[in-house]
Amino acid sequence: MVKLTGVSKKFKDAGLYDINAFFPEKSVCTIIGRSGAGKSLLLRTILGLIRPDSGSVLIGGTDIYKVKYKQLKEVRSKFGVLFQNNALLDSMNVFENVSLPVVYRNPEMRYNDVRNLVKEKLKMAYLDDVTDKYINQLSGGMQKRVAIARALITDPEILFYDEPITGLDPLTADGIIDLIKNLYLTLKKTTIIITHDIRGFIDFTDYIMLIDSGETLFCGTKEDFMSFDHKIAKAYIKMAGRL
Repeated sequence: MVKLTGVSKKFKDAGLYDINAFFPEKSVCTIIGRSGAGKSLLLRTILGLIRPDSGSVLIGGTDIYKVKYKQLKEVRSKFGVLFQNNALLDSMNVFENVSLPVVYRNPEMRYNDVRNLVKEKLKMAYLDDVTDKYINQLSGGMQKRVAIARALITDPEILFYDEPITGLDPLTADGIIDLIKNLYLTLKKTTIIITHDIRGFIDFTDYIMLIDSGETLFCGTKEDFMSFDHKIAKAYIKMAGRL
């Protein structure tokens, strides 16, 4: 469960203003908004990376900005994150990139166990025989799948996907959307997707949050969103082919 209450954060040229949201456990929640709407800032706030000026962020009942750093790290250990730019290290091969989080948290883990775990997560991301390849040897879609495998490696409770199809061609984007959908259906993890393009995600999302200029315009069920009378919402509904 993720709950935000009255979250505000002001910067010179951007900010969040009295954000309220609730994402139930084991549901798919899609955060949408135009470029510059505040989606990335909101994500960093949920992840515990940017402290809000006011308000609370609850993860599973824990207010992450009212606990000590050790407890915050414990909460973060429940996260699996696909970053918008993948955040893969070019100097490492696929095995080293995917294994990095689990090796960091479990330095005593046997090499063979780590390698088997990496192969398992790569298989879940529909990748085979790439463990020894370097990132620059992979296509954009394959790099995205490697980053998803890394997000899965620690068996997180909550999966975050930050703009997962940005910069991908339509066919590759469809493959990533199908992967995210299948992972949810298989794992039943709380899934939070941040995107400016709702097409493809609308079919399997449960909750939608629409933000604009750092403010919450809507947060509720997909069904209620479809009847939300706002010009930006209607534009997204039309984009999704529902008008």
